[in-house]
Amino acid sequence: MRRTGVDQAGGHVVLGLDAGTTSAKAVVVDRVGEILATGGSDPIAVRSTPDGGREQDPEEIWQALATAGRRAIEGLGSGVGVAALAVAAQSGSVIPVTVEGRAERAITWMDTRFQSVPENWSDDVAARIRAVSGWMPTPGVGLSTIVGLQAPGTRQPGADPTTVSRWASVDDYLVFRLTGQWATNPSNAAGMQLMDVTTRTWSDDLCRLAGIDPGSLSPILESGSIAGELAGEAAAALGLDAGTPVVIGGHDQACAALGLGVVDPGDLFLSAGTAWVLTAVTDRADVASLPPSLNLSPHVLGGVWTASENLGGLGAMLAETPPARIQEAFEKCGLKVRRALEGAGEFAAGGDELVMVGGGIRFSELVDVLADIIDRPVVTRPEAAWPALGAARLAAAALGWTPHKGAP
Repeated sequence: MRRTGVDQAGGHVVLGLDAGTTSAKAVVVDRVGEILATGGSDPIAVRSTPDGGREQDPEEIWQALATAGRRAIEGLGSGVGVAALAVAAQSGSVIPVTVEGRAERAITWMDTRFQSVPENWSDDVAARIRAVSGWMPTPGVGLSTIVGLQAPGTRQPGADPTTVSRWASVDDYLVFRLTGQWATNPSNAAGMQLMDVTTRTWSDDLCRLAGIDPGSLSPILESGSIAGELAGEAAAALGLDAGTPVVIGGHDQACAALGLGVVDPGDLFLSAGTAWVLTAVTDRADVASLPPSLNLSPHVLGGVWTASENLGGLGAMLAETPPARIQEAFEKCGLKVRRALEGAGEFAAGGDELVMVGGGIRFSELVDVLADIIDRPVVTRPEAAWPALGAARLAAAALGWTPHKGAP
């Protein structure tokens, strides 16, 4: 937790929250974009089952978010009021909510029980999913998980369609805990693989494939719009005033891109953590021209999308590489990124530089090798709660405080 100053322009700040898979983070930002305080939670437990399940307790996710936010607020001292807040969240995980309103588990994107679901779809079905959702059929997202949970003979506890009133994910569950209202956003809804990526609405066709009614999904509101007001119990948990506006946030990767200033068509962003993900910003929601390697999702800003490719566990590979072979590993990473950029074609052609964050930036030689291989500058950003900062910027923009563009 840190404090660098107090906003003197009215005494108001915004709170950005990030519900990641492993923990929650929070930042407090003033009217001019300066980070005044930060907070974090303890790790969020992931419970494994013998058949490949990877689940979390939604209540623990909420408690982690509340803890991170409260710790950040406590770093401000007295006399500083929070004017609004927003949440960035992981995507792909599924939370079945019972007709009694219970949310007992989150089936995470790491769950491997339903890997066979997309493998069993016909080529025609797979093509239909791709054309509508912008994503190649894949396990670990809402569509395949919901189908797997309801499969005859393998139906999971708590997934009987007659007992489930809502199929939520982490983001809309947290909005509900904050406001009492259910709402998701286009960038997180993309991870359900049930949304039409061009219209940013739930697809009747994909919902039929999942065996659910679109009414069992949360309304999709644009990032930066108002979800509602902070309810009393949530306000007490965060240490804030009830009635504080809660702004719709977005997917953690898209919010990180906003925090980094990766918002214009052609901008490129490499997240180099345990897994590496390459993202290009585009103003074209043209799935037909999208290379097979890329998945298309809405950005948290209107009028632009993100085209992303998961490059695999390159960070894990680097961690396991002996020092004598590290140069070879650096070159392997660089070649992987170059092939991804070449495969992305015109979607990545306009970027003058590549913004890079994550553990990979600790290797300065890796950054140099990467820049040489891809023949463009690589600009690194320090380790920071970038998704939380992006969420804070959405909250600030909803109040008319700060522009979107530019990392601090």
